[in-house]
Amino acid sequence: MFKKIKNDEDVELRVCKGCDAPLPFKPEKISYFKKRNDICDDCL
Repeated sequence: MFKKIKNDEDVELRVCKGCDAPLPFKPEKISYFKKRNDICDDCL
C-alpha cells in the first residue's frame, strides 16, 4: 500500500476531499490522484 519515496524527489501533497488525507500528488509515479484530481483513487 505504501510507496517508497527517495529523499531527492520533490513531493507535492494534495488533500483528498473524500477522506481529508494529505496524499502525494506529484511526482506522477507515486500519485494517489491518477483517476481524478480532487478525490484519491482509494476513495473512488
